[in-house]
Amino acid sequence: MDISIAENLHDKSVLSMLSLSLYMPSEERLNHLAGEYEADKNVFVLACIEDGMAVGIIALKRLTCEACEILNIGVSPAFRGRKIGSRLIDTAIECFSCRNLTAETDDDAVGFYRSYGFEIEALGEKYPGFPRYLCTLKS
Repeated sequence: MDISIAENLHDKSVLSMLSLSLYMPSEERLNHLAGEYEADKNVFVLACIEDGMAVGIIALKRLTCEACEILNIGVSPAFRGRKIGSRLIDTAIECFSCRNLTAETDDDAVGFYRSYGFEIEALGEKYPGFPRYLCTLKS
């Protein structure tokens, strides 16, 4: 498996991985988000590729020269448990020199961030019935 910058954010496998990190994704919403990411020079998307298909992605926004925010991260259910999410974060930190990395997440993913070593801060229910967490990693 190879991790590199995603060349085409509108590729079906990339959009499929992006959909894993969104609430109620639609084809229209996914394509709009891909277009926004392509237009923003501070947003970078890395993809983990196997047999020509994205099996995991991470989208990052550079905030400062040393700080990045994870906008999205998703790994195909068939490939979970293989440390792909961790490898995506490792690669992002290395490629973009992120000394400070943040992400906002929900109950479903907070355990992943905690196990990677992020500090977790509960933000409460930003959306009714959906607790949110700020995850921070400093190196």
